[in-house]
Amino acid sequence: MRKKLLLPTDFSKNSWNAIQYAINLYVNHECDFYILNTYSKEVHGLDNITLLDPDEAFNKFSEKRSKQGLGDILVKLTFENDNPNHRFHMLSRSTLYIDTVKDVVESLQINMIIMGAKGMNNESKDNYGKNTLAVIENIRMCPVLVIPRNVSFNMPEEIVLTTDFKTSFKASEIKHLAEIAKLSNANVQVLSLTDNSDLSLRQKKNKMRLCKHLKGVDHSFNVVHNVQMQTALSCFVEIRHSNMISYIDKKPSFWEQMGFGKRTLCKLGYFKDVPVLALHGGGIKK
Repeated sequence: MRKKLLLPTDFSKNSWNAIQYAINLYVNHECDFYILNTYSKEVHGLDNITLLDPDEAFNKFSEKRSKQGLGDILVKLTFENDNPNHRFHMLSRSTLYIDTVKDVVESLQINMIIMGAKGMNNESKDNYGKNTLAVIENIRMCPVLVIPRNVSFNMPEEIVLTTDFKTSFKASEIKHLAEIAKLSNANVQVLSLTDNSDLSLRQKKNKMRLCKHLKGVDHSFNVVHNVQMQTALSCFVEIRHSNMISYIDKKPSFWEQMGFGKRTLCKLGYFKDVPVLALHGGGIKK
């Protein structure tokens, strides 16, 4: 079955790197790549008056820039990629970014979103961009693979899955991790902070469920003591030169939605040269 992958772009170097990563990761798989650019104004408060009197000059300029940028990408891909397994589709939309991503994921039944860690407006900051965090938080139907700008593609050999075993693992979440591991022949290293003897009965059941979902994938369990997960993960990845990080992205709590407390991805820290796979299960958040 052909994979359907959504690749949002703002024409930054980071988003182009994510496109290249996606193509290389699925080099031996039949895929439809949907490359999306949106150009709607983000309007707030009194600025909403622009909705009643649209700036036609802005709209025409933005539409032209969007279509020209996508055309340039298509030309580059045509010359650089002659893989018969791959097909490319350019999507230019004038609607708001998250609304558009939601609509495309639902209507085209997208299997995975692969995107840059940050766009052209926040490349200098040592954290993930607002659009990246918004996609992970709001799009719950498929996983999101985040590719930092400094990543040079190498087929993943080791993927680290962080967990505390407190949340039940769903087959719909883990299947995407298992798929990437199988297509790249990678092993999965499960990283936690608690020894098996200290796990609750529920945690032990969740651990057994994870083993079941990872059947057919080379995997093992690792425990780091007396540190926070951010520190443990950073040290583990650096020492072992792991190629990808993965985690179960929980729906944000009420307080996190109100701006109090860090999102799950932010709690893990920022990795400038390691891709991060946010695994989701369930439907799209309304």
